[in-house]
Formats: sequence, C-alpha cells, structure tokens
Amino acid sequence: MMNKLMMLIALFFSIGIMAQDKLYVTGKITGIDNKTKLSISGGEKEKEFYLKDGVIDVEVDLKEAPTSVFITVFYDKTIKYTSFFLGNEDVTIEASIDDFPNEVVAKNSKYDGLRYENYSLSKDLDKKRNDIDEIIEKEIGEGAKPEVVYAKYKDELDAIRKENAGRQYEFLKKHINTDYGRNLIRFYVDQFTLEQFKTLYSLVDPINMDRSEIKFLKTLCDSKQLEVGDIYYDFTTLDLKSKVVKFSDFFKEKYVLLDFSHVNCGYCYMAAPKTALIAEELKDKVMYVTYHTGDNLKEAEEYYELKGKKGNIIWNKEGYLHPAMAMYRSMMTPTYLLFNSEGKLVKEVNGYKADLKSIILEEIEK
Repeated sequence: MMNKLMMLIALFFSIGIMAQDKLYVTGKITGIDNKTKLSISGGEKEKEFYLKDGVIDVEVDLKEAPTSVFITVFYDKTIKYTSFFLGNEDVTIEASIDDFPNEVVAKNSKYDGLRYENYSLSKDLDKKRNDIDEIIEKEIGEGAKPEVVYAKYKDELDAIRKENAGRQYEFLKKHINTDYGRNLIRFYVDQFTLEQFKTLYSLVDPINMDRSEIKFLKTLCDSKQLEVGDIYYDFTTLDLKSKVVKFSDFFKEKYVLLDFSHVNCGYCYMAAPKTALIAEELKDKVMYVTYHTGDNLKEAEEYYELKGKKGNIIWNKEGYLHPAMAMYRSMMTPTYLLFNSEGKLVKEVNGYKADLKSIILEEIEK
C-alpha cells in the first residue's frame, strides 16, 4: 500500500512538472510609466501588455521552447528591446529601461544565464564595433564617400569579427550539448572553418544527434562554402502551392539568381521593389528565385506580394535550419548568388545597396 501511495505522489509531482506550458515573467522594470506599451514575443507568439507601477506580470506560451524571447518597449517615441533565451518557465526580471538592450538577465531561468554569459564574453568587442560604426556614420554624414569610409575601417572591423568568431568557437566547444549552444550554430555559418565545424560535431553527445541543430551542423560539415566557379548545391523546397520543387528545376538555359530574403528583414523590404523590376526586366536572361528564409507559407506569400508577384518564391517548413541554409552558408539577408546557365557561381552580392541590376548585366555580358 505504501509503495502504491509513493508511486501516486511521484506521478502527481511529475505531471505538475510537465504541465508547465507557458513562460511566466514577473519582476520590475523602472523608468517607464503605466501608459507605456510593451510586447513580449517568442517564435510566432506575441502579446502586448502594460506595467502596473513598474511591475511586470505577463505570460506567453512558446510554440517551441527554449527559444529566443524579446521584450519590446515603445518608449519615448523610440523602440527599445532586450532579448533572452527562455523556456516555458517562471522567471524574474529586475531592470531599468536604461539597462536595455543588453544588461538585462532573466533570473531563475534554466537557460538565460548561459545566454548572458555569452553576451558578456564579447561585450568589449561589441563596444569597439559600435564605436567604429558611429565614426563611420559621422564621416559619411559630413560628406565622405561611403565606399571610401568603409574601406578605411575595413581592417579594424575584420579584426574584431575574427576575434569574436574565435571567442564564440571556444564557447561552443564547451556548450555544444546545451540548448543555447546548439541555438548559436546557425549564427556562425559564414565565420567558422570546415575543420571547426567538424570539431564541434565530434563533441556532440550521441543522445543529441537527432536534434535539428545537430543535423544542420552535420550538413555544414559535409559541404564547403561556395566559391566563384563552383557548381550550385541542389536541394528540395516548397513553392507557394506547397508543392515540392528542386532548385535544379529552375536551370533552363538561363542565368539563375538565388536571392535569400525575409519579409521581416528591413533591408529585404526596401530591396523588394527594385528586385521585382530586375525579375521582370531581365526575365528573358535570368531566372529569378527568391528563397524566403522563414518557416511559414503566409510570410512567403506576403513577400511575394511585396515583390509585385514577380519572379519565383520558394520556402520551407524548417526555416533557418533547412539544409540549404547550411550548404549556402546563408546568414545575411538579403544575399544574392548569381549562377550561369551551366550552374556555376559567377557572383555573390550581399546587402541591398549595391546596383544589383548593373552587376548582373556586367556578368552576363562578359
């Protein structure tokens, strides 16, 4: 009888532990009043709320947990935000609005302490980079040519980027078997070497091999970053009718432009009208393919509308962890890869400011 009673008690507590299906945030944020709107979001979930005399008391159910969670404050005609890495758990936040965006940590979280440790690891480099960015912005504002200013500080920025990548690699070697560590992999697809990816994979515990982030890492290990002259990587994905298509299907004796973009990327949003014109004006010479990097059809459709329904849109349900994102080392949006009719990479362009049409025509007319 006693054994059965103990089993029932254990079952009761285990069900209680498993029943936590929402993120519950309490605490205090000073420096804003009760009329200031805030929002909390994680994945596709977003909820607006207000403080009560500085006290935060809000809950949200996360679609996938743990995940990145953002608290946005619509403050004094500006927007301030801070991010965390949280699960469906009870956490406490004690902060001032002046601590946003980085000097805020969720107490009692199973996950966020590691996220804050990682931030602290590179905060000095973040400051150096921000200081240089401010100088660049100031010099351009005073009339200097952007290309001249960027070239002037390129070596300093490259050195900072290299140092940060080194620190992140060492951090990942220690934490590759944690939820937060695995979450970081996709942010460094274009910064680690093939050998570094293979070393990280060798450190993965067997129990984690079936996780989507580790499968993504395995793809990184099995592919190399494309260089000019290399043949494209083929992959399967979905069109706007959710029909499975292959990237190779778009190679029909024309050049193919592969455009990695997302509707919620500000630069992609600004680039869309221009790239829509390119898709239309060069349609006899170039097959324009936009790979929408999100994980749902609705957002892909929204971006297609933004592009005036020009060109082709493909997407997938795995989002940033789809194998194609690993094979193409896609991190920055928008990124444009131009392949010739034989499938060889002839040009890569990053960012929206470049004169993409002229670059394409120059390559075609060589």
